[in-house]
Amino acid sequence: MKTLLIICALAALGLASCGVDYQLTVPVNYAPKLELGHDETRVVVLNRFTVDSVANKNKRKRNVLKGGSYSAIAMAAKQLDMLPHIQTTVLADSANLSADTTPVKMLAEKYSANYVLTLDSLSADIPMELVDTMEVYTTVVNVKFTLYESNGNYFKILRGKAKDYHSESRYYGILAALLVHPTVKGNGQAINQSAGNAAIDAIKDYLPSTLTNQRPLYADNDSLKAAINHMVAKRYHEAFKILNPIIDGPDPKLASHAAYDLAVLYEAQGDIEEALKAAKLSNEKQQNFRANAIIPSLEQE
Repeated sequence: MKTLLIICALAALGLASCGVDYQLTVPVNYAPKLELGHDETRVVVLNRFTVDSVANKNKRKRNVLKGGSYSAIAMAAKQLDMLPHIQTTVLADSANLSADTTPVKMLAEKYSANYVLTLDSLSADIPMELVDTMEVYTTVVNVKFTLYESNGNYFKILRGKAKDYHSESRYYGILAALLVHPTVKGNGQAINQSAGNAAIDAIKDYLPSTLTNQRPLYADNDSLKAAINHMVAKRYHEAFKILNPIIDGPDPKLASHAAYDLAVLYEAQGDIEEALKAAKLSNEKQQNFRANAIIPSLEQE
């Protein structure tokens, strides 16, 4: 059952003001798009990115790229390791990151692994964007992984990107911006964080995800407000007892609004089939733009 998070700031006041748009935030949990296996699966994670071969003579920057590479490898292994039936083995060394050129098949046999995940490349930058009168800097990291099956013949390329806020300052012209522009070599911690986020982006199809839906609610009268109060307190049965008679009442507009609120109630409980029925019922009572908006979303869930 999905958890229900309340974002209506006036909930504690009993939803007293009829001029407020009341909303519920409903997280929808999705299973991974791809799976590595249903049984016990071992994944070896290693580095094949030769950082020292990068066309960059600055030792400090190369060290930052090495740190980012290890962060990407460690994050990918951590995320996969949290999946059911998955165990990871990291072969990279954070102190002295070097490229492991051992054949995939040999590694798989040595560690009894089903898959070998290699980091093949990583790039980092801190670009500046001008927003109004402010210079906004972000750390941008791109990574490329390859996921090999144990035989070494079959593989999948996994690319990821992260763009994270870094800092901002007032814009005083191009010359000043060049003088104060933060560099990759001086921001190892920020690059490490973005490298980890880029790794998550690369393997996202193998990870569960959560989509947050913000659902507006109707509070036309005291009865609907009372039902929303019960929804806030997770007294779903009590809310249903209020909404159901209104749906069967003589006022088509109010019935449509009550049916829509009921659809959100069912969605919050994780009953998508009943939520879809209630949303369609809302339109049967009277055409409802909120019901029209929620129906495609529910059909995808």
